[in-house]
Amino acid sequence: MDFRTLLAAVLGVGLGLFFLAAPDAVVRMHAAGRRPPGRGGEYGADSGGGRWRRVVQAVGVALVAVGLYFGASAL
Repeated sequence: MDFRTLLAAVLGVGLGLFFLAAPDAVVRMHAAGRRPPGRGGEYGADSGGGRWRRVVQAVGVALVAVGLYFGASAL
């Protein structure tokens, strides 16, 4: 059993589950410090996050799948 492969599996599944559980938090962390494209809208209103949420969720599914593959190959 290779320790690095098992560690990659655990980290991949963990990060993938985080991406699936909290996609809004991932999008907010990615966009931290950037200026918004438009200045209009109500205070505190989030806009245009639906597409990026789906992208983050798709990446989360891919990370879980790759982590499970690494885990199966390590055992």
